[in-house]
Amino acid sequence: MAEVHFIGEIVGGEGFASTSLFCKWGIITDDQKGGDSRRWRKLEGDDAGQTQVDIAEPGCMSVWAHPIDLHYAPQSVQGWPKLHLEVWSQDDFGRLSIQGYGFGHLPVTPGQHTISISCWRPAVPSLFDNIKAFFLGNFPQLKNPDLVWRKDDRFRLQTSAAGSVTVNVHVLTSGLQRHGVQH
Repeated sequence: MAEVHFIGEIVGGEGFASTSLFCKWGIITDDQKGGDSRRWRKLEGDDAGQTQVDIAEPGCMSVWAHPIDLHYAPQSVQGWPKLHLEVWSQDDFGRLSIQGYGFGHLPVTPGQHTISISCWRPAVPSLFDNIKAFFLGNFPQLKNPDLVWRKDDRFRLQTSAAGSVTVNVHVLTSGLQRHGVQH
């Protein structure tokens, strides 16, 4: 059986408009939500989660150090896992507001990797809406968050840059070539 193991952490986020941040994350294989798919069978680990809220100093990274530990048995390299993210802020009143969406492909080559995932959020349509969103903390968000990692219709979105999330991941592979999985 061919195996791929991803071990690492979501280190933190920086460059966002707020300093009180947390991150919701998930792993997608075969462009399907969830860990089980036709070509990638999840053996162990959580394929979705959420970090704690970190209140960082202005200009500093919000540190989450949230673990990722996933073990797969792939039949093909098609549908290689992607990490999708939603970065949220929490204000002093406990209100939540989206700060950014992003996704990145997990590395294909074995070894240690550091990934920086650039995030974006839907653009505010007018100056009045931008002022309202700033003071009320309710920026526009996607009705269907799957749009972040799917190939369809993303080109129609008007977005603005939001910040970036750093991920450290170790990739371990075993038996890929022996079982006919080419990378």
